[in-house]
Amino acid sequence: MSKPKLFECSFTFTQEGNCNGSTHDIEQLTIACESSLGIDEDEGEEYYFVFKTDTGWSIDSIDEMKELLDRIEKSIKKGQDETK
Repeated sequence: MSKPKLFECSFTFTQEGNCNGSTHDIEQLTIACESSLGIDEDEGEEYYFVFKTDTGWSIDSIDEMKELLDRIEKSIKKGQDETK
């Protein structure tokens, strides 16, 4: 029997709302990773990110968003390494 393959995944982050009050008290961002063939089939190279929020999501710099995306990529790659 073959091992299950990762087809898609999502990561949900939360933080306090911004100081302008233009978002909810707690902001929530879900970043889904999707692929037409499945993440494992694409060997983690061809997935794309889908951003979803109903509460707003505030960042102070582009580096903050890059840090979230880097964290997701590390999690996916670590999971793929563990299944090999």
